[in-house]
Amino acid sequence: MTKRTSLNLDFALVDEAKEVLETKETTETIHKALREVVRNERLRRLSRRRFDFSNEDLDALRTSRSENAAGVSVSPRATA
Repeated sequence: MTKRTSLNLDFALVDEAKEVLETKETTETIHKALREVVRNERLRRLSRRRFDFSNEDLDALRTSRSENAAGVSVSPRATA
């Protein structure tokens, strides 16, 4: 969903973000910056999760995809 809105922006910061993100338009810059923030948070959360693998699971994951490693079930556990 896209919604037109008005924002008070620090254009020096927007210009710096355009350089860093390699974007041209302000809207493109804001969208890309927001996607990066969300992506980084998702990666941070993922990095804190604990995954339990059995030796069999690890062996199956190490085999090539052509050898059909499907069927391996791994349950992530959140850590406090």
